[in-house]
Amino acid sequence: MAREVMKKKRMEKTQHIINIATEVFAEKGYHGALTDEIADRAKISKRSMYYYVGDKDTLYEAVIKKLMDQVAGYLSFEIKDDETLKNSIRRYIRGLAEVSKMQQLHAIVLREFFNGGKNIPASLAIDTGKSLENFFLIFEKGKNEGVFSDDIDPFLVVWMIFSFFIHWQITIPHLHEAGMQKERIDKLGIEMNPKLIKEVEKLFDKMISPSK
Repeated sequence: MAREVMKKKRMEKTQHIINIATEVFAEKGYHGALTDEIADRAKISKRSMYYYVGDKDTLYEAVIKKLMDQVAGYLSFEIKDDETLKNSIRRYIRGLAEVSKMQQLHAIVLREFFNGGKNIPASLAIDTGKSLENFFLIFEKGKNEGVFSDDIDPFLVVWMIFSFFIHWQITIPHLHEAGMQKERIDKLGIEMNPKLIKEVEKLFDKMISPSK
């Protein structure tokens, strides 16, 4: 019993450090993040931080893994036999909407991208590929069954949808504040919501439907 309690406390402490590190890396990037600051914010000594998680590189990899595990949770699912392919895609779109709200992940990736990408772990590309795998499988099956158009590139479709969600959250609040397209924005909502996602699903259905 005592061992289980100690194990739980260690896991909680480790997760707390990783959560704080995520905030710092998102704010300052890999180079700007200092282990001293992470330890101070986590209210522990740097020595204790190294004991629970490891050095800066290990901590950074733990942060990326935590975020990519969240992405996998949103985008990874089994294709149901009793579900239409379009409904499977709609579930994936809803997952993309959730991923688009992960501001810390986007901040970290963009910072490292502008710094040449040298500090992005190789596992990020692997995990991203895994997250896209289900979508490609569904899309390929839809093409083979004549449900989806042969002319559509599934990779392009994913990034168009994802970019739309990102654009909406970054740009639309400013347009609304400036009074631009206010009526249309009010109809769909400024923040991510089911009505907006439903509209994207409708546009997606039109985009992928085979030409008659």
